[in-house]
Amino acid sequence: MTISFSRLTKLFSIIALALLTTGLSSVQAQEGGKAEPTGIAYRGRKQFVQRCVQCHGEEGRGDGPLAEQISGNIPDFTAPDYAATMSPQTIFDIITQGRMEKMMPSWENMMSESERWDVTAYVWSLHLTQARIDAAIQLYEANCTQCHGSSGLAVQEDTPNLDDEKWLALPESDLIAAMTNASHPDVGLDKAELALAAVAARRFSLGFDQAQVSVEGLGDIEVTVRNGTTGEVLANQAVSLIIFEQEQYTEMRNAQADEQGVAVFSGLPMPPTWAYVAETSYQGLTYHSEVGHFSPDSSKIVLDVAVYDAGASLDAIAISRSHWLVDIPNANYIGMGEVYSFVNDSNQVYAGEANPAQEKPHILKLPLPEKAIHIGVEGETIGERFLLEGTTLIDTQPLPPGETQIFIRYTLPVEEGQVALAHPILYPTAMLNLLIPDVGIQVDAPEWQQDESIPTQDVTFLNYSIFDLPTHAMPEATISGISEAVLAQGNDSDEPQQIVDHNAAPGISGVPQLPWIVSGLSVLLLGGGVLLGWRQHKQTQAQRPARREAGKRALVAQMASLDNAFERGDMGADNYHRQRNQLKLQLMALLQEEAAPEHDVNADKTVKLQIEEDSEHGEAID
Repeated sequence: MTISFSRLTKLFSIIALALLTTGLSSVQAQEGGKAEPTGIAYRGRKQFVQRCVQCHGEEGRGDGPLAEQISGNIPDFTAPDYAATMSPQTIFDIITQGRMEKMMPSWENMMSESERWDVTAYVWSLHLTQARIDAAIQLYEANCTQCHGSSGLAVQEDTPNLDDEKWLALPESDLIAAMTNASHPDVGLDKAELALAAVAARRFSLGFDQAQVSVEGLGDIEVTVRNGTTGEVLANQAVSLIIFEQEQYTEMRNAQADEQGVAVFSGLPMPPTWAYVAETSYQGLTYHSEVGHFSPDSSKIVLDVAVYDAGASLDAIAISRSHWLVDIPNANYIGMGEVYSFVNDSNQVYAGEANPAQEKPHILKLPLPEKAIHIGVEGETIGERFLLEGTTLIDTQPLPPGETQIFIRYTLPVEEGQVALAHPILYPTAMLNLLIPDVGIQVDAPEWQQDESIPTQDVTFLNYSIFDLPTHAMPEATISGISEAVLAQGNDSDEPQQIVDHNAAPGISGVPQLPWIVSGLSVLLLGGGVLLGWRQHKQTQAQRPARREAGKRALVAQMASLDNAFERGDMGADNYHRQRNQLKLQLMALLQEEAAPEHDVNADKTVKLQIEEDSEHGEAID
C-alpha cells in the first residue's frame, strides 16, 4: 500500500524525533558481540549516500565529484562482472581498513560493524538488476529448496546452512565450484544457471535482496483509540499501523477497533531498529500515537491514539517558540525561513470562525512582508492545505490540541544594501528567535535582546530574541551593509560567502548549516518536521560531533538568555520555568544521541553536570 508524501513527512518527523530522544538513531545488531552480517541493502544505501557518493557517485559508477582527483580507476559497482572475483568479505575489509593509496579512509571508527556490512550489502547489490534477483530466486526455489530450505536453512542432514558467514569469504567462482564438486548433488544447471544459483545463495549470507523486507515476528501491538475531549473510547474506529525499519517506511497495516476501542496487530518484528506509529482519522483530521519500540523483555506494545471534538476558541491558541532564520547568498536577495510551534492549550479542536463565504475554513493566518516572493510551506503545496492571499498564508487545517509545527520559506529583495524584517504575528508568542549569519553585515534590532552568537562548522550566527510578544505584535529588525564586497570579506576565499547552494530553489531551502541550528534550538519542539525538510542536506555521520556541540552551545546560550530575561522581569515565572525545562530536556536529548568515537565525553559531562546543578536549585523538569 502506498502512502502520500505529506503523511510520510509527518510520520518521519515523529520517527526522527523519537530516534533522537531515545538514542536509537544507530543500533548495532548485537551489542557486546560480533554483529551478524545480515545487512539489508536499503539500510546500507543510507550510509552510502552519506559517506561514499563524493568519490563513488550516487549510483556507484565511480563518477563522483572527487573522482578526478583520485589516482587510478575507481571501480564501477554496477558493472555486471564487478563481483566475479570479489568476495563480500573483501569489500567489507576495504570499507573497514580503507585504501590510502586511493585516498579512501578507513571507516572502522565511523561505522559499527553491522553498518559496514550494510554498506557491503548495498555495494554488492549494485551489479544486480531486479530481474536477475527474481530469476535467481525462481531458480533457487525450483532446484535448491529440497535440501537447503526456502530460508537457506538446511532441511537435510550434512547440508550446510546458506546463511553461514563462511560463504562471505568466497567469490562467485568459488561458490560455483562448491556447487559442482563431487560432494554436491548434480542439479543439472548450466553455466548461466550456476551463476544465478550463486546470486541466490548470497541472499541468505549477505541479505542484499532489496525487494524482500520481511515484516514478520512474534510481537503484538494493541492500539486504543480514545476521544480526548470526552474521555470515551471509540468503538469500531478504523486504525492503521505504520511500520518503519531503520527510519525506512516498510509497510502499513489496517485494523478496526473493537467495542472497547482496541485494535490489535500481530506478527510484528521485535528488534529495536523497528518502530511503529498508529494513526486514525476523526472528523477530517488524522491523529497519531507516540512511537512504539519493543523492549527486550516484552513481546507486546500498547499504543494510545487520542482524537478530539471541535469547539476550542481562539483564546486557546498561542505560539510557544518561533525562529526567523536568515540566509544571505548574495547582495541581491536574502532567503528567509520562519518556524512556528503553535499550541492549542485545550482538549478540543480549533476549527476557526464559521464563514459561509469561504470555500475552505481560515484557521490560522500568517502575514509575511509585503515584498516577500517565492513563498512556500515545507512539505506542502500552496493551494491545497495552505492558501495564499497577497503575502498572507492561510492554514485551512483545523488545529488539534497539542503542538503543530509550520515551516515557511520565502525570499526578500535587498534594496540599497539593506532589507527590513517586519510583519505582524497575530498570536501571542512566548519566544521569537532571530538567527542571522555573521558575514560582515550590520543588524539594527533595538527591541531584541542580543544573545551569545551560535557557531557552526562553516559560519557563525548572530542570535537575537524577544519574549512574551502579545497578539498582533510587530517585531522589526533591519539588516544593512549587504554588498558583494562585504560578503567576500566574510569568507576565506575571494568568492562571496556561500551559505546557500546556488543550485537550490530560491528561499532558504538550500542552507546546509540550518539543520544544526534548528536541531540545536528545537530538537523536541520543532526538530522533527524541520529535520525532515532538510533531510537532503544532512551532513555525514563524521560531522555529527560538530553538530551536537553546536546544538549544545546554542541551547546553553538560550538558557542564559532566558535567565537574563527573567532576572530583568521581562517574562513571568511560569513561562520562564516552562521554557527552561524544555531547553534542558533538549540538552538531555542531545546527550542521549549515540556518540561517535571522536565524541567529546568531557563536554557532555560538563553539560550534564550543569543540568544536575540546575536541578538541585529546585527547577524540576516537568
